[in-house]
Parts: sequence; C-alpha cells; structure tokens
Amino acid sequence: MDVHNTTLPAFPTEIWLEIIHILLQDHAVFDPDPVSSSHQPHIALQIWYSSKRLISLGKQQVTLRSVCKRWKDIVDTALYQYLRPSNLIDNPVDSDALQRAHRLQLGYPDSVCSCQDGCCCDDYAYWCFGGSRDPKLTRLLADSMSSIDMLQAKILILPRSEWNALMEKPLESVKELLGEIRSLVIEALDSIPKEIDTVCPHLTLLALHATKGLRIDISTEPATFPNLSTLQIVVRGNECLRRIGRWNLPSLKYLELTIHVDFEDINLVNLLEKVGKGLVSFQIGDNTQYIMLFPGIWNALPNVRYFGTSMFGGDMLPEPPPNHPLRTISNRELPRYNSWRRELIALVDTWTGIECISDTHSWEDIEQQILGLERSEARIPGHYCDNDHSVCHDCIDDAIILCERRNVRYEDEFGRTWAEYKQAYIVARNEEV
Repeated sequence: MDVHNTTLPAFPTEIWLEIIHILLQDHAVFDPDPVSSSHQPHIALQIWYSSKRLISLGKQQVTLRSVCKRWKDIVDTALYQYLRPSNLIDNPVDSDALQRAHRLQLGYPDSVCSCQDGCCCDDYAYWCFGGSRDPKLTRLLADSMSSIDMLQAKILILPRSEWNALMEKPLESVKELLGEIRSLVIEALDSIPKEIDTVCPHLTLLALHATKGLRIDISTEPATFPNLSTLQIVVRGNECLRRIGRWNLPSLKYLELTIHVDFEDINLVNLLEKVGKGLVSFQIGDNTQYIMLFPGIWNALPNVRYFGTSMFGGDMLPEPPPNHPLRTISNRELPRYNSWRRELIALVDTWTGIECISDTHSWEDIEQQILGLERSEARIPGHYCDNDHSVCHDCIDDAIILCERRNVRYEDEFGRTWAEYKQAYIVARNEEV
C-alpha cells in the first residue's frame, strides 16, 4: 500500500490519537513493573529487555509518521515513546524528546556485538555486559538538567558513567529530575551506587548490572525501597549479600541473583530469612559453576511459585516438601547445555506439583528441525547425547514428548509451548500462502 497516496477517513484527531497510541503500545516493554503485571513472571524480564520488540515498535513509528503530517504530529506526541540516543549518535538529542520519552535508554551493549544501531542481540542473556562506548552519551542527562526539570520517563536504563555524572549535581535537583522513575537499570557497575533510594524513592524495579560483581561499602546506611517488587542484581560475595540484607524491602516479590564467586563462599541464609517469605519468584544462577543451595531453602521460600536456576548436580537442590506452592522451574543456563536440560526435564518425574518447565531456546531458531522430527516415525525419548556445544534438537523433542505425557507445559524463552507456536505461526503462515 502506498501510504503517501492513501485517503484517510475524516475522524476527529482524538480518535486517530487513540488508534496510534494503541499501535505504538507494547505493555510488555513499557510497563515499569513488568514482573508483577505479567501472568508469566518467570519470563517477564526476558521480554522486557528485548531489543527486537523495541526495534519493531520503532519501525512501526517510522511507518506511521510517513503517512501524513497530521499523523507525524500525533506520533511525535504519543505517550509511549522509546528513546535510545545511541542510535542517533550523529545527531543532537532533542531535549524535548528526552523529556517526553516513556522509556529512556542511554548507552548500548559493550563488547557483545558490533550491531550498535538496531541491535537484535539477546539483551537479557548478556545483561551483565552493559556499557557506553561513546563519550557523547556519558553526561547526556546531567548536561540537560539546565533545560529539563523533570523527566516523564517511567523507565530509565543508563550506564555507570551517566549515573556518576548525575550524582555530581545537587541531590534535590537529581531527585526532581528522576521523580517519575519507576524502573531503574544501571549498567557496567563495579560498586552499588549510593543514595538510589533518595533520588528514586518510588522504584518498583531495580537492576544493578555488572561484569564482575559488585564491590560494597558496608558502612553505607541501609536503603529503603517501600514499593520495590523486583530486584535483579549481581552478587560478588557475602559483603554484597549483607548490604542487600540490610535494605528495607517490604514489597519485594521477585528476586534474581547472578553469582560471580564460588558458591562455597556464599551464604544466602540471612538474606532469604529476611526477604524469602515474601518472594513469589526466586532465580539464581551462574554459567561457570554448579549451584549449591542450603538444605532449608524451601522453608526460607515458603511462597515461591517460580524458581529459576542454572546447573546444579545430584542432591545439591533438595525437592520441595509436600504442599509447597512451587509450580514452575526455569532454566537459567545457555541453550547449548543439553546435559543440564535433560536433568531439568527429569524433574517432572521426581518432583510432584511441577506444572511448567521454562527453557532458554526459541522455537523460531529450531522450527524446521523439530518439524522434521515430527514427520519422522514416532520416537521413544531418552536418546544418548554428549553435545553441549549447540542446541540438540533431539533433546528438545524428548522434552516435548516427556512433558506432554506428564501434562506439564514445556515453554521456550518467550513462554510458548511448541503446540502454541506451531498453531500461531506455522499454521497461520501456511494459511496465508
């Protein structure tokens, strides 16, 4: 369709405004409290960090702006605005756009990929490598404070350098600038920033991303986050756990820890004894070592329904007691670790109450291979596999078969079963043809 020559109905501006708002709205990425709002909290952050969804919205925005000047003006004033200045590095960032953005993201992944513009890399899998490589972006907010009193953004993602530049300003000015922020992600950290709770008192989500874990100053006064429901953090050692354990977190429901130190040196008991009873979801992992949790872990997590973990071995993770509410187990390993996938799937035979296994692959990436296995003769699951270098399609097919037999959902990284994906994408695609 030639959008430039299309005759548009003469609807009132208010109707067009509502239509365009709906077209540019993606609740999964613009929600400042994405985990609490999701009916699949175990995958909510995976989707929330997705560059692909944001890029798709950007393309939609460009298309709508090209229809006519009237639509261009409406799109430019739309509520749901996503601004990532690193994609506009050769152009000055308009302070008005900066102030209006609903989701503001400064910096881009460092040492992960070379696709700086329109990056489609898996942000969630590489979240600990965040950073900003361009000095033009390191003081963007700090230098804009003279023309911007308060951001409208609910979501702010920024590198450590930008945060440090902000904190050089008077605290009251920074607090006014960031007063509407509900989700804060700070990347490339080497220590937990001070006074976050002072300048962002209404946070519902806090994510502190680091490449090597966080150093800690345990003399800092305990922070208070009355509304914080989701905490995502890298842990380097017990000092960091003690610091978090001193925080006042009365509303915390979703805790995600990435461990960058030997588990033998980590003591989770005190932290979980303080916050564990309120948790609905607990995820923990490290791709370099086995997970080891203390024997009373489920007593410390009496209300957890969603549990995510990377590799553990043998009896390192005890089975929940009878009547425990745990229903969903999430894989926190890289998709290529087939040996761990098989151990995880085996839990459907030994752990009672499990209703869902959430894996890390995407059906799009293995669609043809799984279809090929479906067309072959019926297989008996349980083939031998020693491949941990790439996703094994036979292992995935085993998981599909075993979970179907036990009436357990087996989901990909976006929360879809194979049957759901096949119906929604493959069948629909064939019908269009």
